[in-house]
Amino acid sequence: MASSDHPPARPPAPPPTAAPVTRRSFLRGSAAFGAVAGLGAIGGGALLTGCSSRERSGPVTELNMHHDAAVGPLFAPYVEYFNAHYKPLKLGTSYVAQDYLTVTNQQLAGGNVSYDVLSADEGYLESWSKNRWITSLDDLPGIGGLLADMNPGVADSLRSPDGKLYALPYFQGAELFAVNTEHLQKIGAGPPATWEEFLEQARELKAKGVSAVPYSPYWIKYAFLAWHQFAAECASEGGGDLFGQDAAPNLKGNAVARATLERWRTLYSEGLVPKDLLTTDYGGITNIFGGGKSSFSLRYQAQIVGWRDPEQSRAAKAIKNVLIPGRTRQTHGFGAHWMLSYAIRSREHAATAMSYLGGPGRDGSYHVPKNLVAIALGLSSGYKSVDRDPAVLASWAKWADVDALTEQLAKAVPLGPVTNKKWYPKFGDMACATLQEVVLGKKSPDEGLTEMSDFVAEQK
Repeated sequence: MASSDHPPARPPAPPPTAAPVTRRSFLRGSAAFGAVAGLGAIGGGALLTGCSSRERSGPVTELNMHHDAAVGPLFAPYVEYFNAHYKPLKLGTSYVAQDYLTVTNQQLAGGNVSYDVLSADEGYLESWSKNRWITSLDDLPGIGGLLADMNPGVADSLRSPDGKLYALPYFQGAELFAVNTEHLQKIGAGPPATWEEFLEQARELKAKGVSAVPYSPYWIKYAFLAWHQFAAECASEGGGDLFGQDAAPNLKGNAVARATLERWRTLYSEGLVPKDLLTTDYGGITNIFGGGKSSFSLRYQAQIVGWRDPEQSRAAKAIKNVLIPGRTRQTHGFGAHWMLSYAIRSREHAATAMSYLGGPGRDGSYHVPKNLVAIALGLSSGYKSVDRDPAVLASWAKWADVDALTEQLAKAVPLGPVTNKKWYPKFGDMACATLQEVVLGKKSPDEGLTEMSDFVAEQK
């Protein structure tokens, strides 16, 4: 999540009942439908396995959700909804003011846990499950139907290396390509279909004075964004399989990865991206494209929402999401999870809270995934039934070319189980630094790819 010294652009508007949304809450670095068969059981009588004997004392009707403090205003109406509709259960909150994941990891390790349901980014599931800090969900009644409703690849990201299910989706993001249509009209062009065409257009836009810096990508270390953007461009050319079986790296000698880095180096050396791009904070990059100073950018759904808002973006009317250039037009998908801590007080009631926050809830309405994740933030919920819901599609159509959006989401390629490895967050930091060195010409593309591959090999 974004730190306070990286102020982002204003966030997308929430539903009428919600408090203002802070974008830094989601920067880590979507005919009315009925409930899936059997899912009602998740909200009542579910038996969870693997719970530690260190269950907390106190009334079993009281539950706690653990999250970053930045999301407090965001979740307030949803906590109130739970408390109004799930009586006698009561959902409280446990927030961390700064460095949520580091603090939470320390709390779990020290046994200082007073919460039932907690959120986590990619990279923590393996270590937390091995340490028995979180609880398996395999015995949830109706879990088979819920898994069947998940978008392709999502279920794999929720399992530990031993195959057990330890999480439900929080949200799913995908890197989306955005263009300034007014800029393209000035050179008589449409959105580029290939990266070769993209490079030609960028050069023409700069040469004709339409845009001094045609591309404003997020090649920054913060929230692993440079790595996410690299994975997206590799996927667009059919090279999204950056890791093979057992998380073996497919980086060294990867022709698609090499070509991607060569293009990045060309863009930087020719001044087609801002020279200070690598040290610009998230909000600064956001404002370059939102201010109409560049013609192309790449970022996830929630950022497109902001760019399309005329109160946040000067170029709102001209900005449009399109399919990412490339041979396959695929992109990189990523997400975050909901998990149950080892310190649950009641298996049944903890399962109810989990289902409400990360699933269909008692009534099968997917209240939080639909209204908060998909409608308020514009992100994918991780569930097919939610992402195809007419109300969700209608909300997406307010800020997106919804046909292009849904087609791109269908082409989102997650990295797979590698994101659950305990070394993955360290790899993300290292990869971003290496990618920047390649862009600056301090390392060749092959040297950078070898360095990343060797880092993974050392961790295994």
